[in-house]
Amino acid sequence: MNETLQRFWDEVRVQCPGTEILLSPEEKLIYSHGCYPREYKWMLQGKYPYQTSGVLRPENEEEISGIMKLAQQYKIHVIPYGGGSGIVGGTIPYHGEVVIDTKRLQHFSINVKNATATGGCGLSGAEFENMLNEHGYTCGQYPQSFQSACLGGMVATRAIGTFSTKYGKMDDMVTALRVVLPNGEILATHKAPKRSTGPELNEIFLGSEGVYGIVTEVEMKIYPVAEHRIFRAYTFPSTPDGLEAIRRFIQRGLRPAVVRLYDEVEASHKIAQYRFEKGFALLILVFEGEREMTELEARLTDEICRAGLGRPKGELAAKEWFDTRFSTKKMLDYDAIPGGTADAIEVAAPWDCIENVWREMKKALEPLCEVVDCHFSHVYHNGASVYVIFHSKTGGDDKAGEERYLQCLRIACETSLKYGGNVSHHHGVGTAKAEFLVKEHGKSGIQVMQALKDGLDPDGIVNKGVLGL
Repeated sequence: MNETLQRFWDEVRVQCPGTEILLSPEEKLIYSHGCYPREYKWMLQGKYPYQTSGVLRPENEEEISGIMKLAQQYKIHVIPYGGGSGIVGGTIPYHGEVVIDTKRLQHFSINVKNATATGGCGLSGAEFENMLNEHGYTCGQYPQSFQSACLGGMVATRAIGTFSTKYGKMDDMVTALRVVLPNGEILATHKAPKRSTGPELNEIFLGSEGVYGIVTEVEMKIYPVAEHRIFRAYTFPSTPDGLEAIRRFIQRGLRPAVVRLYDEVEASHKIAQYRFEKGFALLILVFEGEREMTELEARLTDEICRAGLGRPKGELAAKEWFDTRFSTKKMLDYDAIPGGTADAIEVAAPWDCIENVWREMKKALEPLCEVVDCHFSHVYHNGASVYVIFHSKTGGDDKAGEERYLQCLRIACETSLKYGGNVSHHHGVGTAKAEFLVKEHGKSGIQVMQALKDGLDPDGIVNKGVLGL
């Protein structure tokens, strides 16, 4: 351990006495990775190549502030860390950076009159939702990483859950934030419902992946737990038929909580299981809310789906999707194969591009993969997102699996950009997709992002390299 780092640990012990310091090899290894497929392949290859110099577990916001002031003083680089569920390499300590684990910030309060709730950044999505449910409320945020992803990390990546068509993304849900800036100062954004007082400060930190500061507290919109829920499934002769039906009901202002269209390949297992029409696409819909409104929305959506060649298939397929919606087993099985790899590359595009983005990404990946699954699960007035999930085997070792992963990632991102899509819809950028940001935002866009970084963190202390900054 170098002398500067030792002085930093000593000062943390004095000035932040409630902070736990973890320095054992086992503890450092635990915090040196998330769920990025390359990180998994690195573990399988032998000695893990990038390890943190140590982990700090502060008990409150004031101690995070104190740590950041000391990090500035000693020029110690840090990485904020929540649930460790990120899959884009956003928390890799490439240069031994100190990890700040924020999970001890677990406070919670609810404001029924404002229909908001406030949670510490360390609460997982499940913990926050369970606390809300005890008061008869929900926030509607159910990502696949629901059990592990924390509020701070979900803000930092603009995360999204499966019920997004009704409740929105984190950027639709967040009403106010508290953030420790890189210099240790604490920013609290105003809680007014709307402002015309300059740029929206919340937006600077939503999707920032920690580079502009560490989110410590999140205030979010909440809603009464739905009194009624309706499940529906439809088959369509083709994926474009399903997309067109979705576009029509979304642009009419209908908002099922869940809209999930599986293309003909990913739908094939469910089509066979339920004995639906072979070669068709499958649409899963879930409506929830007040009974009368939910029933009306389901009826009007049904009319549009039928008019668009959709064939109603009852509720069983939708109910069984709901019961298994948090599973990621298939991708993990491929990652466990020595020369295998898998990932979900989620991108978004306007309606007039989304079909080409879907088709061309599949076409580009298929020569390298055993199967490419695709589904559309987040839709908007002007476009949609598509998950392109590749499963590939090289026949080689874990190093070959890692190289194949990088090849597939590059092909997927470049193809999306070429046909009008973007690089990431809600998983974030991390270091995995950082090189593609110039193509999405342009040189001027990156200059704006870099100017913010230079102004807030001129020494590059916090999560340097993420977002390509």
